[in-house]
Amino acid sequence: MAEADKLREKILEDARQQAKAMLERAEREAAAILNAAKTEAEEKERAAAEKASREAEERKKRLLASADLEGRKKILQAKQDIVDEAFSRAIDKLSSLPAKQYVDIIASMAVEAVSSGNEEIILSPKDRDVYGTEIVNTVNSKLSAKGMNGAVRLSDTTRDIKGGFILRSGDVEINNSFEVIVKMKRDELEAEVVKVLFG
Repeated sequence: MAEADKLREKILEDARQQAKAMLERAEREAAAILNAAKTEAEEKERAAAEKASREAEERKKRLLASADLEGRKKILQAKQDIVDEAFSRAIDKLSSLPAKQYVDIIASMAVEAVSSGNEEIILSPKDRDVYGTEIVNTVNSKLSAKGMNGAVRLSDTTRDIKGGFILRSGDVEINNSFEVIVKMKRDELEAEVVKVLFG
């Protein structure tokens, strides 16, 4: 019986040793798995933080670039508005020259535009009332002085123009309004105007 007890004790001791070894190995494996999981989690957290930081930096760059572009567009639009205003003021200044100077300019322009000397001059309602007769008389006088037919007439019709005139010969009209002249000259003058305005 003693031998059986010893054998049983030996089996139990071996089982305890084996269980203890298995438990220690399981604890080591669990600790290793836990450490690996912790390291992986830390790596993922670091990578996520780096990615978030990169994305935030990229977003910041995009927002700054967009704001810069928007700012440049607004500056460009403001400059364009100033240039438009400069040309608009030029038309206003031409239209509000002193009477004698205004009549001389319109008459000189008309003499240059006349081909037969039998044309009609169309003016704005204001210019027709204030300067119409004087302009036509000056034009005819200048044409006669050049040896041309001086039979230009003041039209009964008027046009909605700020200044200048429209020369009509039959069905053909030549628009010499200040608005059209400035618009036609704008392409060649705009660069110079921009330089004067903005350096």
